[in-house]
Amino acid sequence: MAPKGYSRSQITLHWVIAGLIAVNLIFEDWIKAGWRAIETGGAPVYDAGALAHIGIGVAVLVLVAWRLGLRLMRGVPDLPADEPAVMKLAAVLGHAALYALMIGVPVLGLLAWFWASEDLAELHELGKPAFVILILGHVGAALWHQFIRKDGLMNRMRRPG
Repeated sequence: MAPKGYSRSQITLHWVIAGLIAVNLIFEDWIKAGWRAIETGGAPVYDAGALAHIGIGVAVLVLVAWRLGLRLMRGVPDLPADEPAVMKLAAVLGHAALYALMIGVPVLGLLAWFWASEDLAELHELGKPAFVILILGHVGAALWHQFIRKDGLMNRMRRPG
């Protein structure tokens, strides 16, 4: 049986992970100086910006693993029963894509950095527009539920249930 809402841990992880991803998306230039050294054949530069970007990426990986563990152990609330099937499918696919990015983008970034791989770095950078599109879709769907459907769905991510 699915829980009626998310746990306090699930809610906290959602917002902490969202904040960390936002920081790395907004301040992606933090790692650029270090990467330029790699591109020119030098050793990576571990300045504060590079360490912050890498540290945030590792934190996202760890927190997403924790979040997935909670999801598997506790489950997640069902979507509203009257939700159209196409919207349920969009929700499932959207969440799967977000999880894939939350795992794949940091892994690609770490591999690109430590293997000095420009190809992997390019794949890592494709994560930014993909994240932006999925985040806008996620926020748009939440706002649609809140202000158009008025079904209280957003409350599940604000108050433990």
